[in-house]
Amino acid sequence: MKPVKLLAITFALLSLVLSAAVAQAHAELDRSLPEVDSTVREAPKTVEIWFTQEIAEGSNIEVTDAAGNFVHEGEAELDLMDPERKHLTIGLEADLPSGVYTVTWTSKSAEDGDEDSDTFQFTIEGSGTPVASPVASPEGSPAASIVSGSLQAQPDADPANIDNRALAIAVGAGVLAALFIYGFWRLVRPRRHPFDRTEK
Repeated sequence: MKPVKLLAITFALLSLVLSAAVAQAHAELDRSLPEVDSTVREAPKTVEIWFTQEIAEGSNIEVTDAAGNFVHEGEAELDLMDPERKHLTIGLEADLPSGVYTVTWTSKSAEDGDEDSDTFQFTIEGSGTPVASPVASPEGSPAASIVSGSLQAQPDADPANIDNRALAIAVGAGVLAALFIYGFWRLVRPRRHPFDRTEK
């Protein structure tokens, strides 16, 4: 294969990888308060979610009890004080009883308008109420916040929500870079000429 043709193919593959990465951008859950699958001692006043990228209007949060009844109040609000526009909150009814609550979130990416959604649960602890096992916070995480008087550590990004596409894209980019270097070397390397031989 000619070096020029090899370089053209390399650039085409690299363009495809980069465009695929942009096209698959989603605003996924980074962390939340209450935390995913956590147990709180007092009923929280709000549910807060931080996403992995900037979100747009149309992103939403809904909260239901074990019977499927809505327990949130009003509409989810984008935190305009957050310069990264990744923070979404919604108010809850006052003095929620103990039990398991389900949070359903829908995000709309501000980068390309793609939507994503998922659910998680938290438990308000009470007598006779099944308590979900709390998720351990990452070691060494200093961040903490107070939710309805209860001090809870803020976790780093949930490992379950880490986008494995980033790893695949990085590997693909590395392979393409290697092909590009090889093609460039083939293009610029000096050509070897046979030595002239004289017959004696």
